[in-house]
Amino acid sequence: MSLLKRFEVWVLILLAAGAGLWVALDQPAEEGDPRPLEEGQASEEPALVIHRCTLERDYGNARLDIELRYRNSSPRPLVLQPPDVRLLTRDGREVPSFILPVEKPPQIAPRTAQSVRLRYWLEAAHLKGGLSLDIRGSRADVKSDAALDLEKLENRKPRTWQGVIQ
Repeated sequence: MSLLKRFEVWVLILLAAGAGLWVALDQPAEEGDPRPLEEGQASEEPALVIHRCTLERDYGNARLDIELRYRNSSPRPLVLQPPDVRLLTRDGREVPSFILPVEKPPQIAPRTAQSVRLRYWLEAAHLKGGLSLDIRGSRADVKSDAALDLEKLENRKPRTWQGVIQ
């Protein structure tokens, strides 16, 4: 009996082709809620506002998730990765971002304001002083200058701060 003469085989081939086409053509939704900028809006609100910071300890290191809203007033899209976006210690050292190969870096369309999430990989030394986020010259504090002992945080239990980490 020939395999391609069976009805079930053709149904499976069509389902696999349809699923492959759907995966190839499906575009992931953009993060946040992009909102076009209006004429007078550029001066009303700050360009960079940090809403929430979540710190999750991973033994001697920690992953920091920063949820923020940024107003991109330039005529070109902003891909949120260095050199346009940097997390800096008080002495000017840059903290490396946390990169997952399957995730594209967040992007903000031109002349819009959008909420996004950035991830960084912190060492215990990064938590001894303050941290600030710099996006194209707009700065916002992420962590105060007070030292945070990483050993006091429970492993794999995220801790969230509204705004700046104290």
